[in-house]
Amino acid sequence: MESLKIALASDWFFPSVGGVEYHIHDLATRLVEMGHEVHVITGPGDFPDHELPYFVHRFRGRLTLENVHVSIGTGMLKEVNELYKRENFDITHGHSVYSPIAVGVSNLSSGIRGVPSLITDHSFLGDSPMNPINIALLRLSLQKVDGFIAVSRAVENDLRSILGRSLGDREIHTIPNGIDTGFWRPAGNREEKKEELGLNGLVITTTSRLTKRKRIHVIPLIAARLETREDVNFVIIGDGPERGNIERLIRRYGVDDRVRLVGKLPRENVRDYLQATDVYFSPTIYEAFGIAALEALACGVPVVANNHGGISEVVRHGETGLVSQDDAELLRNLEFLLENPEVRRAMGRRARKSVEEEFSWEVVVKNILRVYRLTIERGPGEPFVLYRLHQAVKRGIGA
Repeated sequence: MESLKIALASDWFFPSVGGVEYHIHDLATRLVEMGHEVHVITGPGDFPDHELPYFVHRFRGRLTLENVHVSIGTGMLKEVNELYKRENFDITHGHSVYSPIAVGVSNLSSGIRGVPSLITDHSFLGDSPMNPINIALLRLSLQKVDGFIAVSRAVENDLRSILGRSLGDREIHTIPNGIDTGFWRPAGNREEKKEELGLNGLVITTTSRLTKRKRIHVIPLIAARLETREDVNFVIIGDGPERGNIERLIRRYGVDDRVRLVGKLPRENVRDYLQATDVYFSPTIYEAFGIAALEALACGVPVVANNHGGISEVVRHGETGLVSQDDAELLRNLEFLLENPEVRRAMGRRARKSVEEEFSWEVVVKNILRVYRLTIERGPGEPFVLYRLHQAVKRGIGA
């Protein structure tokens, strides 16, 4: 296969840590391993970029919002333009239609430099009174992007609704997030892992940012309703603005001894907890994909989740976990798995196998490369009108 020179662009990259950041890193690493040259274009940040197996280019815009890791400015794009003149990329792959750098660089790529571009949509638009304005801005800003990838069918449907007729004949390819099955793997002995972490009995784990939208606040109530099951312990991994409220609910329901809030942890420690887990629990409703649930499945842990958004495309109901229509069914499904150890173990084995077959990076990166080839073969659309005018004027002056 011919080697490609690939630009990956997004505001969200190291030292910020999250699903998109690790997705870009893992994708870039595997593309390099396959013989491609990868350059990550992102915002400012203090990180040992020289230790990474690919190139990292950082640009600071006139307006930089450190709290949300976003950098904006035309001066920055002028610098990116110079980078494109030097590097001669084959394709640009932006990450998140809500990332100014991803959108700006993709437009520069297709609309000025003549390099085909696509953007992966990692999330839902969500509900907001500002949505009519947001949708109009998205349609305008994404018009030069040559194609899209959605991480789930639910995200694809959301993106189609956003773009409407402005999508035209451009394609949206559905490719799930990939996962490192060598890193996320079952423990040799789950009980020994529990002992290492000071856990006992049946362990139910949730990994999430603590926001209202993620609905982690329902866990203390569910723990209280399982009061007859003294052998059940909940572990909540993550941090966020709802932490104080969750701590108050833990005290209110008197489940301090059965709900452990451990905060944000490095990936290695998250894996340790998942390897000690009997059931992974996801109460969220609006989940674009469910990377945390996928990590649990890779560790051989069955998942109990709500049947909404992209997570129901990751968890096979009755095979690798149980999906629910509401909180009452969520509790019933959780109780069912707690009471049936053989079902839990069988689901855990099938969970690991499903991840290896459908979500491993070996599978996912091949599908992404296929979309790269299709996008390159199709070529970029027409340059920006103003850029064409600019070039015409330059040629006239030169003549």
